[in-house]
Amino acid sequence: MSLYKRGNIWWCSWEIDGRPVAETTHTRDQAEAQEYHDQRRAELWRERRLDKIEIPTWDTACLAWLEGHARDKKSYSTDLSRLRWVNPRLTGRKLDKINNALLTEIRDECLKGAEKPRARSTCNKHLAVISAVLHYAHTKDWIVGIPNIPYFPEPEGRIRFLTRKEAGRLINELPEHLAQMARFSLATGLRRGNVTGLRWDDVDLARRVAWIWPDEAKAGRAISVPLNDQAVEVLQERLDTNPEFVFTFKDAPIWHVKTKAWDKACKRAELHDVDFHTMRHTWASWHVMAGTPLEVLMQLGGWSSMEMVLRYAHLAPGYLANYAGNVGAVPYNSPTVENEDSEKSSQLAESMGWLMGLEPTTTGITSLTDVSAHDESKTYKIKDAQKRRKIA
Repeated sequence: MSLYKRGNIWWCSWEIDGRPVAETTHTRDQAEAQEYHDQRRAELWRERRLDKIEIPTWDTACLAWLEGHARDKKSYSTDLSRLRWVNPRLTGRKLDKINNALLTEIRDECLKGAEKPRARSTCNKHLAVISAVLHYAHTKDWIVGIPNIPYFPEPEGRIRFLTRKEAGRLINELPEHLAQMARFSLATGLRRGNVTGLRWDDVDLARRVAWIWPDEAKAGRAISVPLNDQAVEVLQERLDTNPEFVFTFKDAPIWHVKTKAWDKACKRAELHDVDFHTMRHTWASWHVMAGTPLEVLMQLGGWSSMEMVLRYAHLAPGYLANYAGNVGAVPYNSPTVENEDSEKSSQLAESMGWLMGLEPTTTGITSLTDVSAHDESKTYKIKDAQKRRKIA
């Protein structure tokens, strides 16, 4: 099957028993036409080859995805919580009946929320889980095509980072165990999960280095974390507190950082929209403003792509300015007065002298080329010439 356009309307065509057949999609929108094309293709495919095969329901595909793929993801618990909201809206529905219109209804319902409106990014994350299940079903040949997922557009927002004064106010207001964690994150840039789960076995104070293993890193690869003086100072304060975990509270590991104590400390410090991940943004921003190359920052932060690091590039104008002159000198010739124009200007000035009743030899008029050179010693001397004529 193929998709093409007749005038402003999209059409799809295919062959049935060697005979070409064309059908209009009744729409000018290419995405809607593509969805119609995929649905018709699935129907024809099922009619001709899968008449005796039952199309699975959403419930079957969802359970298969959880068992065969999602259980190994780091975001398994988060995906599971989102599916708890999605499942009642898709339960019992055949996979081939899940289309763009239905997903749009689910998206809009998610946006309204039961108690308060949700953010568009939150709705997109729910849609992403639905998309993951449908793609998994597609790999199993349970469906021929995947409907267009109606994601909300998400404009790039500003990165919240703290100034050094703001960071100082926050640390002074935090309880000791949270203040130590915030100081350590500001010194290393580690994410919340890597700070709370840090074990003494993964720290070498003598070599001033810590390790984050692949199964603990977001990017899925090991990170070697160099420890500066501030990070070492925090670790020395935590010595002999717990034999296994570095950061604990009442001898128990800390898993939740943004607690009431954190919120109250932010309120006392007069800071808004600050969570623990703000420490990582602040660490990266301070690095870039201090001149750390973006390539080095990418390795220090354990990012998997430069795209994530480029979010901080605007904070390094000095770093970019070092290369601004590499383009070299731009060829340019300053404009000069042509001889023809100079002669005309000289004739005009001389004629002005005759109109004033002055002889050319006594007017003291110079050529315009001398005037254009801004030489004050060769300017017009009409007044001096008039005085000499009166004396004579």
